[in-house]
Amino acid sequence: MIAGEFEFFAPPTLPDALRLLQEHGSACKVLAGGMTLLPVMTLGLAQPRAIVSLNHLQGLAGVEDVGPALRIGAMMRHATLGKHPLVLQHAPLLAAAARGIGDVQVRHRGTLGGSLAHAEPAADYLCATATLGARFLLQKQGGERWLDAAGFFIDVMTTALEPDELLTTVEIPKQAAGAGYSHQSLRRVEGAFPIVLASAQIAPGYAPARVGLGGIGPRPVVLEVDDVVKGGLTPAALEAVGARAFDAAQQALSDLNGSGDYRRAMARVYACRALEAAAAHLQAGGGR
Repeated sequence: MIAGEFEFFAPPTLPDALRLLQEHGSACKVLAGGMTLLPVMTLGLAQPRAIVSLNHLQGLAGVEDVGPALRIGAMMRHATLGKHPLVLQHAPLLAAAARGIGDVQVRHRGTLGGSLAHAEPAADYLCATATLGARFLLQKQGGERWLDAAGFFIDVMTTALEPDELLTTVEIPKQAAGAGYSHQSLRRVEGAFPIVLASAQIAPGYAPARVGLGGIGPRPVVLEVDDVVKGGLTPAALEAVGARAFDAAQQALSDLNGSGDYRRAMARVYACRALEAAAAHLQAGGGR
């Protein structure tokens, strides 16, 4: 049961939503899919005085091809994103991440922007978008700014979003033709948050080659491994990648799902698994 009264707004346009955010500031919460906000309100962990629903806005749930990149609206649902033709063609790693999120209900209600703005360290999108070199468009009344993953993700469940700003668009560079990719996760049960995540993308010629790690710390970590795998994915190359992943997880978090030491060990394992799967996909011709 949600305790406490609040004002509820369902603006029809983006300018209306930005105006409401400016008026209510930090007393306001944004409702997208509601997969996080409603549970925390039910538990009494959040008691906003105003809620702005984005579910009636037009234009924030599409995919636009802008040449070298795709621009995806923040209100895109996971289920739609996971099977969108343009995403499958040009950013299949992101589609794979979307298909693995939560359960059927979560995938049909949850949104790309909602997950990114919540910034749960073990969320699939954080790892995948960082690996892909995504940029994020933050808008407010009278202005906007673009941030990369390093600038957007600040700490555990903390982003660079100001109270009067809204994440409206995610820009994903197009995958090179024939590139290989993989998105791997360690979960105790289906639908649970991952304990460790690893995304990998390898272009033809093994450059660039990149591995992203999630769930090991407050923010996603991306390892550039071109120099290691340029001669092919040999046992020595895999060992070197695993060592880099292990070193990158020095500050791995501990919780009920696993200790920091366990996460650090699994970062090594899953970085190698993701890279091996991406290399196999590359050798098979890449694509979706």
